Amino acid sequence: MSADAMEMATFTPAGSRWVLTYRVDLPVNRWDAWIAVTTRDGLRSWFPATIVGEWTPGRELAFTFPDEPDADLMRGEVTDVEPGRELAFTWEGDSLRITLEEYDAGTRLVFAASLDGRGRGARDGAGWHACLAELRESVGGYVEDADKDTGRLFGAYAAALGPEASTELPPGGASA
Repeated sequence: MSADAMEMATFTPAGSRWVLTYRVDLPVNRWDAWIAVTTRDGLRSWFPATIVGEWTPGRELAFTFPDEPDADLMRGEVTDVEPGRELAFTWEGDSLRITLEEYDAGTRLVFAASLDGRGRGARDGAGWHACLAELRESVGGYVEDADKDTGRLFGAYAAALGPEASTELPPGGASA
């Protein structure tokens, strides 16, 4: 990876779960970053599904895939919201947490995805990495093409995380 490439996620155990954690610098203030991660238009530019629901703790969310009309409706729930700072919700068996921290050059986004299985590490690592690259690009940040190439990213994450974290392949069956 070049010096301009986004950092790979860390992958750590948390009880019976595994957590992918990303740190992505966004060249916008915290409130503009908040808009990018919570509004329908903002989410459309980077999140892999359309989210239907309100960002209110305890509220149910529905996840749809407009480009895949035969895809099953997926469910989740909002668990925490602190406007402008933190958003946490579930998506089926996963828990996602977005934290925004201002610093000199913009906002540091910390994205944590808690997974129910280690074997999904490389697949989900590559997918979320590409999604977060799309987010960074959508707010005017520089992103290398390699940071959006899920096939290349799967290989990089599989090599970094090892075979135990690479048992579930991405769509299309790419392998390390």
